[in-house]
Amino acid sequence: MKHRRLVFGALLTSIVAGCESMPPQLSQPKAPYNGAIPITIDTPADQALECLARSPQVTRSNRVFAVHTISDLSQKFEVDEAGPYVPRDTAGMLVTALSKAGVKQVNRVNTVVTEFEIARAREQILGDGRDAIVEGERLPYRPLERGALRGSDLVIDGAVTQLDFNTYSGGTEGSLFGVGGGKRKFALTVGADLRVTDTRSTELVMAEAYSKQAVGVEVYGSIFRFFDSELFDVKIGTKSQEGLHSGIRWMLAEAAYDIVSTTLKHDGSCDRLLPKNAVGAGQ
Repeated sequence: MKHRRLVFGALLTSIVAGCESMPPQLSQPKAPYNGAIPITIDTPADQALECLARSPQVTRSNRVFAVHTISDLSQKFEVDEAGPYVPRDTAGMLVTALSKAGVKQVNRVNTVVTEFEIARAREQILGDGRDAIVEGERLPYRPLERGALRGSDLVIDGAVTQLDFNTYSGGTEGSLFGVGGGKRKFALTVGADLRVTDTRSTELVMAEAYSKQAVGVEVYGSIFRFFDSELFDVKIGTKSQEGLHSGIRWMLAEAAYDIVSTTLKHDGSCDRLLPKNAVGAGQ
C-alpha cells in the first residue's frame, strides 16, 4: 500500500509540473510532427499496365472507355470503428488503373460539375472570362456546341460481391510456467464481378469475376508472472498484414489489364510483366 501511495504521489507531482510548464498564451507553436513522405501508389501490375500503354493496340485505338459504378454488395461493415470494409470510391481505383493502361476515357463516375455548368450555359450565365465568337457574333457567355461532349464506346460497371474473412488460418501457440509464444497465419478474400458493355448496342462484351487474398502473419511472445502481490505481464511481437484496400486496388489493376488486353485484342507481349499466375497471363 505504501508503494502504491508513492507511485500515485510521483504521478501527481509530474502532472502538476507539466501544467506549470505550459507555454504562455502568445508563445510560438511547436513544429508539427511529420511522418513518412507522401508517395505515388503502385501495384505489382503497374509495369504490365504501362507496357499496354506503349503497345500499338492501345496507342492506335480510338475506343473510349468509361467507368460507371462499382458498388459494395458484400454488405459487411464494422459498426463501432471502421465502417464499411470496402472503399466508397472503388470505381476511382479502376479509373486510375485504366489511365495507367493508356486508354482514352470519359468521366462517368461523377458528372455533377459538368451537368451544373451545362445548365448554367443553357441559361447563358456561364462565362469563360472572355467573349466567345460564334458565326462572327461575340457572345459574353459560353455557348453550347453541338457534339461537344465525347461519347463512350465501352462502359465498365459491377460490384464487390465477395468479402470472406478467415479464408484460411493456422499456427502454433504454447506456454510453460507463464512464458508463452506463438505464430499465426491468416487470410481473407475479396472478389468483384465486372461487366463491359457496348454503349451503342448495349451488347455485353465481357463479364468476369476477379478475386484477391489479403494475408497476414503474427508472431508474439509473452511473460505472465505474479511477484509477491503484484502482477507482471509483458507481451512482445510483430504483426504484418496486407491492407484490404490496397488488395482491392491490386485486384482492380489486374482487372483493368485483363479488360483492356481482351477488348483491344492485345498480342499478349506484356503478360510477362504480370505477377506469376496473375489474371490475364497466358492469353
